[in-house]
Amino acid sequence: MAKFTLPPHLEKRIIQDTRPATRAPPNSQPPAPDADKLPKPRKTRNTAATNNLTTAIRDLLGMLGCYIWRHNNAAVYDPHIGAYRAGSSKRGLSDTLGFYKPTGHIVAVEVKYGKDTLSDEQREFLEEVRAAGGFACEGRSLEQVQREFTQWKQSIQFNQAA
Repeated sequence: MAKFTLPPHLEKRIIQDTRPATRAPPNSQPPAPDADKLPKPRKTRNTAATNNLTTAIRDLLGMLGCYIWRHNNAAVYDPHIGAYRAGSSKRGLSDTLGFYKPTGHIVAVEVKYGKDTLSDEQREFLEEVRAAGGFACEGRSLEQVQREFTQWKQSIQFNQAA
């Protein structure tokens, strides 16, 4: 039986994708990290306020007939390597995703608080949701999300009646 070999382009890709193990070898103590040398994670601004707003928006949309969940796509700090690891899902996906139960339309709200702004990927994702007929908005307050959702709901009811 012939030995299987990977094509060169796949072999190169696999070697580049392989990350070193973060676990210490058996029977040895890992070196103690020097606290002064490790980069510290950056604190994000207004995380508690943003989390509260996200929860409130999710609850509001649930009361308005949506099945909604929080989609966490943030980078996570890994102290073993002293850096952030990128999120595993597609860049730009909204903080809250779901669907409107009566019609099945997708619902996406990108929660922003204070001076936070949409990234190009987030803006592009919201535009794609709107183009598909779903509800998409940049959520800065409960009142704004409720107002925009009500307008969207009326527009789909009008379109279905026509």
